[in-house]
Amino acid sequence: MQLGQGEETAVVPIVHYGFPWPADSFQWISPPPQELPELLACRYSRPGCGVPLVVHRGRNPHDPAEVRFFAPQSTFAATVLLRFSDASNDRRSADSFDSAVLEFHDPLRAPRVSLPEGNLPLAGDLTAPLAKTLQTSPRTYLSGFVQPGAQDEPSKLGFLEPYQKGKPPVVLIHGLFSDPQSWADLVNDLRAIPGFCDRFQIWYFRYPTGQGFLRSAAELRQELQVAIQSCDPQRTDPALQEMILVGHSMGGLIAKLQVTHSDDTIWRRLANRPFEEIRADNEDRMRLAAACFFQPAPHVRRVIFIATPHEGSNDASGLVGNVATLLVRQPPEEAQTHRRLLEQNPGVFTDIVQKRLPTSIDLLKPDSPLLDAMREMRIGDGIELHTIIGVTFHPSLHGPSDGVVPVASAKHPGSLSETWTQSPHSKVHRAAETTKEVARILAEHCVKE
Repeated sequence: MQLGQGEETAVVPIVHYGFPWPADSFQWISPPPQELPELLACRYSRPGCGVPLVVHRGRNPHDPAEVRFFAPQSTFAATVLLRFSDASNDRRSADSFDSAVLEFHDPLRAPRVSLPEGNLPLAGDLTAPLAKTLQTSPRTYLSGFVQPGAQDEPSKLGFLEPYQKGKPPVVLIHGLFSDPQSWADLVNDLRAIPGFCDRFQIWYFRYPTGQGFLRSAAELRQELQVAIQSCDPQRTDPALQEMILVGHSMGGLIAKLQVTHSDDTIWRRLANRPFEEIRADNEDRMRLAAACFFQPAPHVRRVIFIATPHEGSNDASGLVGNVATLLVRQPPEEAQTHRRLLEQNPGVFTDIVQKRLPTSIDLLKPDSPLLDAMREMRIGDGIELHTIIGVTFHPSLHGPSDGVVPVASAKHPGSLSETWTQSPHSKVHRAAETTKEVARILAEHCVKE
C-alpha cells in the first residue's frame, strides 16, 4: 500500500494477524454502519487501539467449494493500525513511513495487541459485518415458502467463515417461513463470547420451507456429507465428527431426522407395499429412498431443539394453516413425479400422498402420520439432546405455549436439559436466555470432548 502526503509517498507493507480468511480476501473495506438493522438487538464493540473496519470479499467463482458453501459476498471484522518499527521517530512524515507496517488484526480472536507501551486492548466492532450483510441481503423466507421449487433458492449448506480444522461445526437450521438471517442475533451473541471462535465454527442450512421436511432433511443429510468430503477428504479432523445441530421450529424436526433410525417406520405411513415392490424409475426411487430410509449421521453428536413442534402445531390444522398450504406452488417436477408414482402404483400409497405431495404445513398437523412415525423412531446411540421452550402470557386452549407451539409439543422425552424462556415463537431463538443456554451447552460439549 502507498502512503504519504503531498508528492512524497512510501510503500507500506500489509500484514494480517489471526484471520481464518486468506490474504486475498481483503478486497475492499468500509466503515462500520452507524445504525443496526432490526434483526440485531445488540452491538458488540469495544474501544482500544486501532480503527475497526468491515472487510468485504466476493467468492471465487472458480473454486467449487466456495461456490457451494459461501455466499456471493462475505463480510468480516478487522481492526487496522499503523505500526512504526522506529519508535523514536515522531515526525510521522513520508520519510517515517519507510519503517511503517499496516497491520490488520482479527478482533473476534484477538482482544489485545502488543505495542511498545505494553499489551493494550484492541478496538473492535464485532457486530458491524453482520449489520452490513443484513442491510444488503434480501430476505428469502417468502419465496422459499410459496415457491419451494425455485432454482434460485435451493437447499444449501453455508459457511460463515472458511473451514477451520479442529473446530466442531455448529449447524443452524431455521424454521418454517424463515431463512438463515433469522439467526443473526444468536450468531452475533455467540461470537461475542470470548473464546467461542477459537473453539467452534458456524455453518447454516438454508432450505425452501414450503417443501416437505422429509425432503429438506434428506437434502441436509447430503449437504453435510458433501461438506465433510470437501473439507476433510482424508478424514483427519475428528472435530467434524462432533457436530452440534441447532434447529428452530420445523428446523428442529429436520435436525431430529439427522440422528434417528428410520427403519421402515416412515415408509409404512406412506404405502401399503414394501419399498422393493414399488414401480418407479431410478431417479424417483432414489429420491424416495433418501427421504424415507436413513441411519443416524455419524458426524452429529448433539442436537438443540428450539421451539420444535414434536407433537405438531394446531395452527397447521386451522384456517391459517389451510390458507398457507393453498399458497404453496408445487414445483412442476415434483407434480410430475407424484403423478408418475400414483399411475405406476395404483392403490399403493396412503391418503397422506394420494391427493398431492404433502407440504410442510401438512406435516406439522398434530394428527400427521409422519409426526407419529417420528415419535417411534429411535435416536442414535451417543446422541445428546437439549430442549429450549418458549412460553407467552397469552391464554391458549391447548395449555401454555409460545403462541404457535404448545409446551407439551415442544418437550422431548430424551432431552438431557430443558429450558423455558418467556418469548413468542418467532423470537425464542433470539432471546437472551436462549443464547445463554446454547452457550452453556456448547461449553459442556467442549468439556466432554
